[in-house]
Amino acid sequence: MPRVVPDQRSKFENEEFFRKLSRECEVYLKAPMILNGVCVIWKGWIDLHRLDGMGCLEFDEERAQQEDALAQQAFEEARRRTREFEDRDRSHREEMEARRQQDPSPGSSLGGDDLKLR
Repeated sequence: MPRVVPDQRSKFENEEFFRKLSRECEVYLKAPMILNGVCVIWKGWIDLHRLDGMGCLEFDEERAQQEDALAQQAFEEARRRTREFEDRDRSHREEMEARRQQDPSPGSSLGGDDLKLR
């Protein structure tokens, strides 16, 4: 393959591929992020000298499904822990009520005042 292309200068100045390569100050980015609770990918470029650029946001379906699965797991775990707490609380109240009915003496340390505190 020849190293010199016919009309090399005009090819370098006019072809999009070469124009992109000649701009060393531009950086092209693809950054996944969560923006206002929505999984998106920011695609664009930034000029490092002028610190400006251009880009767009695209919805990230795959990442959204992963985040949804994580949120569902966390929600189910919270529901499970709430149920366990309510079960322990109910059994504790039933146990305290049974003790109170067995020993209803007013001087007892398990009097009605203790049941009011929660």
